[in-house]
Formats: sequence, structure tokens, C-alpha cells
Amino acid sequence: MKKEQTFEMKKIIKKNNGITLIALVITIIVLLILAGVTIATLTGENGILTRASDASEQTELADEREKVELATIGALAKENGGEISQTSLEEELGKYFENGKYAVEPGTNEDGTEGYIVTITENDEQGRTYFVDKNGNVEDYIVREPAEPTEGTGTNFNMSYGVIEVEFLGGTSYNATTTPNHPVLKEGMTAITYNESTGETTNVSNSSGTDWYSYVAGSGANDNNASHWANAKVTVDSVDSYFVWIPRYAYRIIYFDSQDSENAYRSGTLTEEAALANNQILGYSDARGIVDTEGKTKEGVSVQTAISVNDKYFKTHPAFEDNVDYGGWSSKLEGIWMAKYEASKVGNKTTPKFEPGISSWRSITIGNMFTYAQRYNPTLNSHMMKNSEWGAVAYLTESKYGRNGTEVTINNNSNYLTGNAGDNVSASSSTTTNAYNTEKGVLASSTGNIYGIYDLSGNAYEYVSGYYTGSSDLTNGSLFANGISDAYSTAYSGTTASSAYKYGDATYETNGWNSDDAYFVDWYYPFFYRGGCYDDTSNAGVFDFYSGYGNEKREFSFRVSLAVQ
Repeated sequence: MKKEQTFEMKKIIKKNNGITLIALVITIIVLLILAGVTIATLTGENGILTRASDASEQTELADEREKVELATIGALAKENGGEISQTSLEEELGKYFENGKYAVEPGTNEDGTEGYIVTITENDEQGRTYFVDKNGNVEDYIVREPAEPTEGTGTNFNMSYGVIEVEFLGGTSYNATTTPNHPVLKEGMTAITYNESTGETTNVSNSSGTDWYSYVAGSGANDNNASHWANAKVTVDSVDSYFVWIPRYAYRIIYFDSQDSENAYRSGTLTEEAALANNQILGYSDARGIVDTEGKTKEGVSVQTAISVNDKYFKTHPAFEDNVDYGGWSSKLEGIWMAKYEASKVGNKTTPKFEPGISSWRSITIGNMFTYAQRYNPTLNSHMMKNSEWGAVAYLTESKYGRNGTEVTINNNSNYLTGNAGDNVSASSSTTTNAYNTEKGVLASSTGNIYGIYDLSGNAYEYVSGYYTGSSDLTNGSLFANGISDAYSTAYSGTTASSAYKYGDATYETNGWNSDDAYFVDWYYPFFYRGGCYDDTSNAGVFDFYSGYGNEKREFSFRVSLAVQ
């Protein structure tokens, strides 16, 4: 009996031991599951700790922004109802942030509104940025990303056949618009229109309107003479001169395999997609630099911030930017006024004027050209035309808003009379009618009509304020050629277009287009001149560039630009 009882008890114990082990395993599994759930609840994407961290960061951001807003209110109060200054904003930010933890610099937002970019590094080493406009509004500052090229060195392709595409930009922003910026007019400037038969001018009664100009896109591959660029008369000491408005724009260049492909693209019978598929496009010059069809860099300047238009990489022309190293101004510009003609001289004075049918002012050094250009009208920021500004005119002229790929007719007047083409008349003749009333006359302008810019091809060579820094002798331009770029002159550090050009200056990107001369600056001839001379025949043109010594010569003149703000 005892044996049987003992045996039963062992069975029970064994059975109980089995149940305990299974329960233990199940318990451990349950605990692991619970632990996983707990960890996920704490640290997952929507976990308690993660949400707590996000909440802390949001609180931190809100606190930081509030401090910036309080500083802005304080800065606004300091100005007694006026616009916020950089100094007052910096002083007020110093009340809320430690020294070195904040920075203020002038800038614009995406809409082109002027103000200040405020960077705070108190909570983030990289810094958070805010935009404060001059009226005290605070918003997040959006940084545009550069258009990075594909990794690798691109194919060395032929750049002889290209189409320049232009997109206008609103205000001083990077926002593409179909409406170009309205011309900026200041005291002493009068908006004008023309009688296209006689060349007579009429003052515009309502210059705030838009019916006195039109930047019209040409269609097909034909010369576009429907575009009426805005014109203005500038009066200095009772002497009238004429200027043409070049509105702020972005551009890109498409390089084709042949003239036929280029023409087909202009005419609309060849799309970009089809051209790429058929290997008719070789590469681009755009925000990525100069790249082949795979987006790999060929050679060129640093990558630029992209302006996306239909997923294409446009870049702002540097003449309108605040980067003086590339020929920009001291601040962003809505546009630039360019002299309609080469400079001529007011009597015996050292004062330039810009009128048609007058022998251009020559036989002066490049340094004196620079000086007289700045003296012309300092209130309007007058200055000698820069290489970048010549490029801005040349690209708009070549685009569908100018001649749409048709070459500008040469001014072949041996008497250097401004605004002429095709007729070798004497200085004593009446030349106003010649300049406007003949087909050849208007074809010497950037628009193929009276509203464009003249003397870009032929007449006298035109010096611009661009130079090679390594020259052995910069004496003739010593007033500006000091080795450093500024708002009035551009320093080039090399002697070959492919390695030293500035994007947008119409040297390397358009090298040899229309058979125009292409000779870069060097150590002996350090100064750029543009356009060619009256007797250069087919070698003259808007893409012509050459190098000179800058001394007094009878075939060299200049032109003035106005950076009106």
C-alpha cells in the first residue's frame, strides 16, 4: 500500500513540476512582450519619451521665436515708427541671447522683401534662422538648396550652338514670373516712348502703368521685333541722355549638336525631351555649372542656387545679385538701366551723354572712362558698364525677349556715329532718320526696333570695368584695378576663359558664337573690351570680347549703367 501511495505522489509531483516549467516559460515570454511594448511606448516614433523630447524641442523653439519677436518689437519701438535698422535689432537681441549666440545680416525673403536674416545658435550649433522684415514681421527663413551636379567629371562637349532661355524674377526675389519688374524711375528720369517712323520721343504721362513697354517672347525661329523694352530719358545739366531697362532675370543655356537642331528647337518642331533622346543636346550651362546631359560637371564655376522652372535649373544672372566677385552690385537689384548708345561728349566738358547720331567719345584712358562714368550721375549710381552687365544685355538680346537668336547688325560707320547701321554717313549729315527710319538702322538694336540698345556690334570698341589681377601693368586703370572686385569693377584671377570666366559674362559660355572674336585678358593686355569695331565685319557682335592695354586710342569708347534702387 505504501508503494502505491508513493508512486502516485511521485506522479503528482512530476505532473506539478511540468506545469511549473511551462508557466515559467510563458511568464517569461509575456514579460518580454510587455517589455517590448513598454520600450516601444517609451522610445518609439510616437513613444512617450520621443513625444516628450519633441514637446521639449517645440517649447524650446517657441521660446526662442518669442525672444526674437520681443527683440523685434523693442527694435521697432526704438525707431519711433520708422523701419527697423540692423543696429537696433542687434541691440535688442542682445537682451535675450548671449553674445555670440545670435547674428544679423541684411537679406530678402522668398518674395524679395528686404529685411534681416537672424541666426540663433543658443540651442543648436547649426543655428536656426528667422527673417525679420523692416516693419517688424517675423517668419521662418527658408534656405534655397543649390542644384548639385551628378558626381563625376562630365564629357568635354562642343559649346558652339546654344539657346539662351530667360525667366524674369519678381522684385529682388528668386521667384519666376511672367511679368518683368516694373522699371525703377527716380528724380531726373522720364519714361518715354517713340514714334517708330521718325524717332521722335514722347514723355509717358502715367509711368506707373505698363502700356509704355512690353517684353514680348518671340515665337518660332524668326527674328523677334515685337519686344518693346522700357526706355527712359535722363536729364543732367539740361542735357538729355537715353537708357534702356534690363529687368532682373534668371537664365540657362542649352547646347545643341548643330545649327539645325538649335533652329528646330527655337521653332518648336523639336522638344527638349526629343532632342535628349536623339542625342541632339550635348549639355547645359545652368545652376549646376556647365554639365553634360547626365548632369556631370564639364568645367566652370561653383554650383549656384537653383530657380526651378518646370523642373529646369535656372540661375539668377549675377549682374542683379549682391555678389561683387561675379560682377554683382552691393545689394540685389530689380533691374539695371543701360545706356542706349555709346558715350559721346558734352561740348568741351568731361561729361558723357548718350544720344544717337553723334560721334562717340574716344581717345581717353580706361581710367578716365571709369571716372567720368561715375561722375555722370552719382545719385543714380552711374558707373562704367561691367563685363557682367554686358553679358546681361547680350543674353537678353539673344533670348526670345530680344532678337530670338538673330545676330545684331553691325554699326559700320567709319565716323563712329552712334545708333547707325549700314550707312557710312558723315558727322555733318542728319543721322536721326538714318538711325531709325531704315530697316538696317533698327536691326542694329537689341530688339530689332527702336526700343532696344544700339552700338552693341561695331562702331567703337567698348571698354568695360573688368581686368586681370596678375597683369604686369594696370596703370591705365589704376583708379579701379586694385586686385579686388567691388560693385564698380570685377577682378579676374586667370587668363583663360575656360578657367577664369565669370558665369553670365558672355565669354566662355558663348565663346565664338556668331563667329565673334574671343580673346581673354592676360598679363600684358589686362582690360576687357566688347562688341568689336566698325570695320570688324562678321567678327563684331554682342558676344565679341577682346583684351587691351587701356591707353588712349581713337577706336575705343565706353558706356554707362545705372544701378537705380
